[in-house]
Amino acid sequence: MTNSTTNITPSNSIAVVTPAQPVLHSPASWMKDGNSPAEIILAIAILVGSLTGLVKVVLPVFLTHNKIR
Repeated sequence: MTNSTTNITPSNSIAVVTPAQPVLHSPASWMKDGNSPAEIILAIAILVGSLTGLVKVVLPVFLTHNKIR
């Protein structure tokens, strides 16, 4: 592999080429009816995350409330 260098002067022009991005499908195209496996897994993950956050907040309150008695 050989490396070549080019001296850039104000008279030279540089073109920046970006590769084409892959087409991403809109979530609305596969989340329509609510009965696809991906939607069910997503809903379960959201519920588990919410319940975990709730337990993290409520459990210390119950533990400190029982210690006071």
